[in-house]
Amino acid sequence: MKISQDVEAIIHENISSSKAPKFNHTAASIGADEDLQVVCLGTDGLPYLFWQGGVKKSQWHYEGKLLHDKIEGIKFTSVAASIGADKDLQVVCLGTDGLPYLFWQGGVKKSQWHYEGKLLHDKIKV
Repeated sequence: MKISQDVEAIIHENISSSKAPKFNHTAASIGADEDLQVVCLGTDGLPYLFWQGGVKKSQWHYEGKLLHDKIEGIKFTSVAASIGADKDLQVVCLGTDGLPYLFWQGGVKKSQWHYEGKLLHDKIKV
């Protein structure tokens, strides 16, 4: 998904340019908490999170690194996002190894993010 120039400008207003990585891939979806979630892959191959909502539904927030402490050295090349069958937000990132990895938002606390890691790697033959 290509972020519009307006959204990109809003995002960059909310982060310090010295700390903001450059982004090359994005995915956006309504999250499990019903706020807009935007996952961007940095040129470093890692995911970063922006979201719109909260008390003022039009306000943008930059959460920064999305579960980098859980990723275990994996880098990603693309990202896709959608609401899953359980109404949790599902984000699949394609690793540089060509295999899919799963992040998701939801559960008991709808705004909480989780990293499942390898998505059915035992079923994929490469």
